[in-house]
Amino acid sequence: MPNRSFRARALSIQVASALSLAILPGAIAAQGATAAAAAASVPAATPSQLADITDRGRALAGYQRAVWRAYAQLLATRPDPRLVQRYIAYHADSGWVVAFGRLSVVRDTFYVSSVAIPAVVDGRRVDTLFTLETPATPGADTDYLVRAARAIDTATALFWPSVRPYEAAVLPAADGSWWVYVIPAANRAGVWPLGDDMRYRISADGRAILEARRMHVGVIEYDRTLRPEDTRFTAGVHNTVTSELPEDTDVYHVLTRQPRVFE
Repeated sequence: MPNRSFRARALSIQVASALSLAILPGAIAAQGATAAAAAASVPAATPSQLADITDRGRALAGYQRAVWRAYAQLLATRPDPRLVQRYIAYHADSGWVVAFGRLSVVRDTFYVSSVAIPAVVDGRRVDTLFTLETPATPGADTDYLVRAARAIDTATALFWPSVRPYEAAVLPAADGSWWVYVIPAANRAGVWPLGDDMRYRISADGRAILEARRMHVGVIEYDRTLRPEDTRFTAGVHNTVTSELPEDTDVYHVLTRQPRVFE
């Protein structure tokens, strides 16, 4: 379920590059002589690369917001924990839908116990409110949901329990494979962690890792509880030792933290 714990690997962070809500070519600027020297040997990002990063980051933000809100509503109904062991969100014509359920022991079926669908109020869709559908008997899915759930299992098998909670999200890639993200979850109110995250590309059947990318090394926390009275904050800056490109989770972070300001 959300806030499931995993452990990521080695930690250490430096602090440089900038991005906005939609990444634009030329928005990446190295900070300091060391970063500038390193950037000299790195090809400039293409508009296509930046557009893809932005699209994945926005999709990840939509996925996570839907899961957080739908799960909060589901918990209020006190569901049977034996039937609600996993969640998969996917984008449908009605918006982000979240399916809750469990994988079979042999991982060939996903049994859906509840589905959260964006609510419609006065004829208009409300993305912050969900209608929960809970059938008397869990439905069996042997295609999209089971492959997505297997992809998460395959990616998170490389992690192990830690004191920091982690969340996993899965998005379909254009070629039929999966993007799986393992990202740190907030462990206290008013704090949004960024970093120490992984992105995997998993085969279409959800069984094999095709690519693994460490997006950030170490964690920095966007903590608005330290100076809640300070309303002048308008932007943040950070850098990463892994790449001169912004990452999918940089976009996700900007779109989910509060207040929403540029980075």
